[in-house]
Amino acid sequence: MTPGKQPGGQTGGDTPAKPPARTIGDTTLNGLPMLTEVVAETDTHLPRVLNADEIQQLLPQLETHIEALFTRKLGAQLEQLQRLAIEQAISELKAELPELLRDTLNAYLDSR
Repeated sequence: MTPGKQPGGQTGGDTPAKPPARTIGDTTLNGLPMLTEVVAETDTHLPRVLNADEIQQLLPQLETHIEALFTRKLGAQLEQLQRLAIEQAISELKAELPELLRDTLNAYLDSR
């Protein structure tokens, strides 16, 4: 033992010597927080349970919110389906139009 050092790596003063940094590869472990520090910093607050009166007060707001969401979603889907239906009707009309014109022209010519 060298003079001025006590067992355990401490010097003659009351302050303990800093332990050497432990490393894994190139990562120094001294820079990482201790598990107790991590746990102390986490939010351990659990949400409180609502009582029946609070639930009854919040129900209309929840229903209104859900109704607005459904309305927006269904409105968008309805609009898309309407566009598809219109496109399909136009396509069918275009496909049948020559025959309809021919039948109309023949009917007109026959009636003369």
